[in-house]
Amino acid sequence: MNRRHLFAGLSGAAILPWAVRLASRGAFAQPASPTAPTTPIGADDYRKMTLMAGTLAKQSSELAMQKASNAKVKQFASFEMAEQTAIAQALTSQQTPAAVALDDKRAAALKSLQSVSGADFDKAYIAAQIDGHSELLGIQQAFLNGKGQDAASLLASDTAHVATLAKAVIEMHLAMLKDLNDMLRA
Repeated sequence: MNRRHLFAGLSGAAILPWAVRLASRGAFAQPASPTAPTTPIGADDYRKMTLMAGTLAKQSSELAMQKASNAKVKQFASFEMAEQTAIAQALTSQQTPAAVALDDKRAAALKSLQSVSGADFDKAYIAAQIDGHSELLGIQQAFLNGKGQDAASLLASDTAHVATLAKAVIEMHLAMLKDLNDMLRA
C-alpha cells in the first residue's frame, strides 16, 4: 500500500469543500503553539512528537463521538479520528498502530475533557483541538525546516511527504475549528 496515497485520499476527500471555501479568505494562517518546537527537529523526534500529539487528538475525538452534543462537532471528531489513524499508519508502517502513551500534560487534558458534558464539552473539545492542532502544525514545520539536512534528501523522504500533507490538512482543520469555535460561542 502506498502510504502517501492512503493519507491524501482519506484527508482530501473529507476536507476539500471546507478548503475551497476557506482558502479565499486566507483562513489558514495560524500562530504556532507555545508547546511546539521552535527549532528544526529530526525524523525520530518528528515521529515521536507527531504520534504523541496525534494520540491525544484521536482519543479526545473518540470521546467527542460519545459526549458531543453538536452534530458538527461530532462530524469533525470523525474526520480527526480518520486523519490520526492514517498519519499513525503512515509513520509506523502498521495497519493498526498502537496508541502512544500520553505524557502527564496530555493525560490531564484528556481527563479534563472527560469531566464535562453537553455544550460545555463541545466548547472544551474544540478549544483543545485548536491547541493540539497548533502544536501539530509547529511540529510539522519544525521537521520540514530540516536544519542540518540536505533539503533535496529531506523532501524526498516518505516522512517528509507525510509531514507536507499533514501540514496542509492541519492548516485546514485549524480553519474548520475556528469556524466551529465561533459557531459554538455565538
